[in-house]
Amino acid sequence: MQSKNKVIGIVALAVVVLAGIGGYFMGTRSSTQGPQSVYNNDRGAATTVSTPINHSSIVAALEARLKENPEDMDTLLTLGDTYFDLKMFNEAVDYYKRASKVNPDNIKIYNDIGLSLHYTGNSKEGLEYIDEGIKKNPYNQRIWLTKGFVLAYGQGDLENASVAWEKARAIDPESSVGKAASDYLAQIAKQRP
Repeated sequence: MQSKNKVIGIVALAVVVLAGIGGYFMGTRSSTQGPQSVYNNDRGAATTVSTPINHSSIVAALEARLKENPEDMDTLLTLGDTYFDLKMFNEAVDYYKRASKVNPDNIKIYNDIGLSLHYTGNSKEGLEYIDEGIKKNPYNQRIWLTKGFVLAYGQGDLENASVAWEKARAIDPESSVGKAASDYLAQIAKQRP
């Protein structure tokens, strides 16, 4: 009986992990734009790009701006976002951490650090940053959604992930973040016997 429950649990986790890969494309970073995300960008309007982007020239220009002002918050965040979009998560973490030193009260940065660390394979440290952000503002809906995502897909902890998603949904069930939390909860509910 215990073996059967273990197999059911492993199968359920596998299905949730596969669904979570889709969650990556839905987006869980605070500043991502577009249909792949439920985040709003505080630092600029959404844009549609139909031509390839030369990331190396963008990074070089941003790095030059940082040499002039190493604490330029917008530049630090844009570099973090650029590296995140390039799936260069270690570099993204570096810039997000630098930004958190400039503005330690910006909860969205803790969200982005936590998610980036998760994608480097360091979900445990990522959760520490997420929890630090939650301590600063327990009413930030996005960070609860991300906490559930990292718990489920980084730690395999569906129980606590559900608690985090419930909190995210409860803050505003009709927002895009609340609806995303509901979707994750529905995915888990389908897997439970």
